[in-house]
Amino acid sequence: MRQRILQATIITVLLAVLMLGIPLAVSWLLVVRSDLNAAAIDIHRHTIVAVDERLSQGQPVDEAMLQEIVESPSFSGQRFRVVVQVAGQAPVAAGAEAGEHPLTVSGAGLRNETVEVQIPQSEVRSQTASAWVLIIVAGLAALSISVSVALWQAQRISAPLARLTRRAEALGTGRARAPWEASGIAEIDTVAEQLASSGAMLNERLEAESALASDASHQLRTPLTALSMRLDEILATSSEEWVREEARISLEQIDRLTSVVHDLINAPRSSQRRTPGVVELRQVLTQQSEEWSPAFRAAQRELTIQVPRTAAVWGSVGPLTQVVATLIENSLAHGGGRTQVKVRRNERSTVIEVSDQGAGIDPALGKRVFERAVSGPRSKGTGVGLALARTLVEDDGGRLELLAERPATFGVFLISAPGDEAQEGAFPEPPPAAPVEQGAVLPRRRPARGRGRQSDGQRGDGQRGDGQRGDGPRGDGPRGDGQSGDGQSGDGPSPDGQSGDGTDPTA
Repeated sequence: MRQRILQATIITVLLAVLMLGIPLAVSWLLVVRSDLNAAAIDIHRHTIVAVDERLSQGQPVDEAMLQEIVESPSFSGQRFRVVVQVAGQAPVAAGAEAGEHPLTVSGAGLRNETVEVQIPQSEVRSQTASAWVLIIVAGLAALSISVSVALWQAQRISAPLARLTRRAEALGTGRARAPWEASGIAEIDTVAEQLASSGAMLNERLEAESALASDASHQLRTPLTALSMRLDEILATSSEEWVREEARISLEQIDRLTSVVHDLINAPRSSQRRTPGVVELRQVLTQQSEEWSPAFRAAQRELTIQVPRTAAVWGSVGPLTQVVATLIENSLAHGGGRTQVKVRRNERSTVIEVSDQGAGIDPALGKRVFERAVSGPRSKGTGVGLALARTLVEDDGGRLELLAERPATFGVFLISAPGDEAQEGAFPEPPPAAPVEQGAVLPRRRPARGRGRQSDGQRGDGQRGDGQRGDGPRGDGPRGDGQSGDGQSGDGPSPDGQSGDGTDPTA
């Protein structure tokens, strides 16, 4: 601010000095030449009178006579040369040499003599130079005064602006409480008053949102806790193995939902970004496969997941799970055919690609799919999912990009974490299933977690041979699972009509 005010003032003064000084110097030159010309005419008249009087007395015109005119007190301080040409005589001259291009006044006398007065150009330049010196001195004085005034004015304006800037920063942190002291500049005082008013309204909104967040936290957690307790009761009392399994899966989903609610409520309050940790993608994608497979079967579609046995990345489990779920849900809602989730990695980066065989994304929409409130013409969504997913990925130092529009392919780029490299394994593609009737329950089986439960029948968990996994008999009859090898799990029917979901043996 100060520098801009100083520059503007200096430029203005320089232009004023140039626009006034140059015409003034030219005018001064013309005045000097006019004065010298008048002096030359006066000397010329005086010389003609003296020469005519001398010739009328019969005396010759000599250099001594002209020298008296040059040294006359009437013309003291004036440098000039007088030349007289009398008919039949040689020219007579007196005074200093006039040099080249002198200021000349010439005329004839009563005796036909010619008198010429010459004033040298050096006399013109000397008097004009003094004018230039005065103009330059006046210009420098004006420039110095203007710089002083500009510095004072810049300080007067910039100091309130600096205070206003600090007050705006304090409003952002909620520390501005003292009233604004008037600066004497109406425009700045008006901005400060409006800023204080806006800050007060912002604080009111933040307090209202904080109260809403607290209320929402209480209202959401209470029913979730009650539901979790009910599922725990079912898990402990039910004799049906598949019921207990569904209850356990539901409990895990409730835990994730509780974590999401907690993150959403605390995100606006947190002033620091979360610190990423090491996340094993195989576990995240295994859970997503089990969670979304029933929905894909109900839609008569396929969901396949390919992931290396060890695929560790830097990130946060909760947000990364939400991102993958958002991409799979978008594919289920707007895509078609098979949905494939594939992980590719190297020493530095890991990418999760989610693609399907549907019509893809309208090219006119393109990269705008990541903007909030932007969705396709036939979409019934809010347009928030992909925008939120990109924000979650970027908070962990990654990127979410649209790799291809047709077919739609999204890529989640993450930083690889240290881990043993292994060949890629794939979850089996579930076979197309018949439409599920409304209200039907899709039984599912999760991998062993090293614990055993007993009901009507015995279940042996955690027993595994070289590619063979065996489950104990259930109360309603034995159940046979397919063979699982390195990275490939079996998906076979059970005798009681229930289906067994493919689960990677190392998950």
